[in-house]
Amino acid sequence: MSLRRSGRRDYLSEASERVFRYSDALRPGCAAVPGRHFNPLSGTVYQGINHLLLSAALPAESADPRWLTLKQIDDLRQRFVDIRLANGAQAALAVFALPVTRAGAMPGDEAVYVLKGCSLFNGAQIMGLPPLAPPPDCDRAAGGGGVRLTEAVLNELGWADERNAFPALARHCLEEKELDEGAELLRRMAAAMLSWLPGFFGEMPDRRVPGSERAEGPLAVFRAAHAVERMWAWLGQRSPAAAAFERAGDEFVKANLLADPSAVEWKPAPAAAAAQSAARRGALWMDVSLLTVAESTQLTASHFGNQELLPETEAELYGRFQAWARQSIQSGIHDDLPITARELFGWFLSEEEGMVRDLLQLDDARRRQRRAATAIDMAVPGLAAAVAGRSAEISMPR
Repeated sequence: MSLRRSGRRDYLSEASERVFRYSDALRPGCAAVPGRHFNPLSGTVYQGINHLLLSAALPAESADPRWLTLKQIDDLRQRFVDIRLANGAQAALAVFALPVTRAGAMPGDEAVYVLKGCSLFNGAQIMGLPPLAPPPDCDRAAGGGGVRLTEAVLNELGWADERNAFPALARHCLEEKELDEGAELLRRMAAAMLSWLPGFFGEMPDRRVPGSERAEGPLAVFRAAHAVERMWAWLGQRSPAAAAFERAGDEFVKANLLADPSAVEWKPAPAAAAAQSAARRGALWMDVSLLTVAESTQLTASHFGNQELLPETEAELYGRFQAWARQSIQSGIHDDLPITARELFGWFLSEEEGMVRDLLQLDDARRRQRRAATAIDMAVPGLAAAVAGRSAEISMPR
C-alpha cells in the first residue's frame, strides 16, 4: 500500500510531528491519559496513531475521553439546547486512509490511499454535554488502580520478577527487525498508549536527544503505534486481568454513548454512504498492509499446528492472503464488522483451508527433498575421495 498527500496538507508528516513532540514531552510519572478516546455518537474508539494524536491534544486538566466533530456538536443541539463549543476551544487532529483510483490503474494494481484529516473537540471543551456515566469498575476503568493492574498482569504472565517487562513483551509480539529498528520510539509509544500499566515499560531514559527518532521517517510512528496495538491484543489473550480491563472499557464506552438526534429523520445520501464505506475499507486495508509476513506465519502455525515454513512458502501464502483480502474488502462484505487484519487472516485460513493445506504439504515435500539433497552432498565428497584412492592404487606399477 502507498500513501499520498491530501491536497496541500501533508497529514503523514503533520501527524508524525505532533506525536514526536508529544513523545519528547513525556516524563516519568506524567499524568495518565484516558484509557480510551471515543466518539459518543458514532461509538468509534480511536486506536493506534489516533490514540496518540488525541492524547497529545488533550486539554490541560481534562480526563474526558469523549471527542466530537463540529457538525456532531451542532446536531446535538436538537436534544441538548445548551450544548455549545467553549470559547477558545482547540481542535485535535485524527487521520484516516481514503482509497483513490489512479488514472490508468489496472485490476490487481497496488491500492493507493490518501491520508485525510478530521478535526475533533474534546468533551471538556463542549459546554452542556451530559456528564460521564461512572465505569463498571470505577477504580480501574477510570484510570486508577493501575499499579495493581500491572502487578496482576505480570503475575499472570510469570513476569513478576521483571524490572522492565517491555523487552519480554516485545519479543513475544514482534519480529527481530521491528525490535532492532526504532526500539526506543516503540517503547515510548507503548508507555504513552498503555499508560494504565505504570511501570510495565520501565523508566524513561534521562539521556536522549529530543527528536532523535525523526531520522526513521514519518511512517515510523504509525508502525510503532500499530505494533503497540498488537502488544495489547497479545496481553488481552493471555492475561485475565488485562481482558477484564478491556471488557470494563467496552462497558464504559457503551454507557456513555449518545443517541444520534438525527438518526430517525436522516439517512445518508448515496454519495455520503459510499464515502463512509470507502473510509472503513481504507482503514481495514491499512491494517492488512501493516500485517507482517512473520505475523501471518505465526497465525498459520497456530491454526494448523505446523512449526515453521520455508521462506518461499511464507511469501506465497502472504501474497495470496493480500490478494484475497483486497478483493474481500473491496466487495464490501466487511463494511459493518469491527474486524482486524489478524481476524481477517483467520477467516482467510478457514475459507481457503484446502489451498493452504496444499501449500503446507508442498512445503513439507520441499523440506524432505532438501534434507535428502543435503545428505547426498555431505556423503559425495567422502565417496569421491575413496574412489580416487582406489583408482590410484590400481594404476600403480607392480
